[in-house]
Amino acid sequence: MKILITRPVVITGDGGTRSFVPGLTVEVDTPTAEQILAQQAGIVAEPVAPAEAPAPRRRKPADAET
Repeated sequence: MKILITRPVVITGDGGTRSFVPGLTVEVDTPTAEQILAQQAGIVAEPVAPAEAPAPRRRKPADAET
């Protein structure tokens, strides 16, 4: 998940300690992203695509005339 860091944050996990500075866009795993978002230190840079996108609406002939 891509996260845009908005405030300085330090995350400690199994892989060690990582620090992020404001303005940085990082690709992190879901648990790390959840920690950053929980601390209100970042925002989602790319929205996560839904599992199924709705099918586009088909136009009826009556719709084309109006």
